[in-house]
Amino acid sequence: MKTLALVLTMGATALSLPPLRVLIEQSMVWHMLVQMPLLVAAGAAWSTVVGDRLTRWNRFGLTGFMLAQCITAYWMVPAMIDRAVVLPGADAAKLVTLWLAGAALRQGWVQSNLAVQLFFVGYGLPMMAWLGFFLASTDRRLCNAYSLESQLQAGQGLVAMSIALALWWGVSLRRHLATSQATVR
Repeated sequence: MKTLALVLTMGATALSLPPLRVLIEQSMVWHMLVQMPLLVAAGAAWSTVVGDRLTRWNRFGLTGFMLAQCITAYWMVPAMIDRAVVLPGADAAKLVTLWLAGAALRQGWVQSNLAVQLFFVGYGLPMMAWLGFFLASTDRRLCNAYSLESQLQAGQGLVAMSIALALWWGVSLRRHLATSQATVR
């Protein structure tokens, strides 16, 4: 897992450095659907390596989920995406905070029960889908750094990603419930 965490972190960070930086400067898809999820996944992978050391501060996963939700909501604002493209300091903050969001999300996930997961999944994924739908359906450029076509593609990708994550959560929930029922019998 440590190797995966390192590869994800290096891959996500490399997209903010030349020569790969041109990918996130020119494409909202690369920025929102490749780099940002890679950063979250990298943080989650590192959290797995480090273990559950913050359980005292993360009862029922609430602290982890709230932190991850606040960070991801911030980076869904089009003006913040623009800043990360234009300002090196904002891009560095994006790298650190989205990595932290991934670590917090994983910590929240392992500490939470089904009701808490349902609440946060039921809030976060529709928010992502709504933003994707809005980006894909508006005729206005919301991010000055990207073309309208790139914005439309990113919006469609966000909708698809939110559906895929909801399906993944549903499948994992079904497996968990099946395992729980098998152990009860």
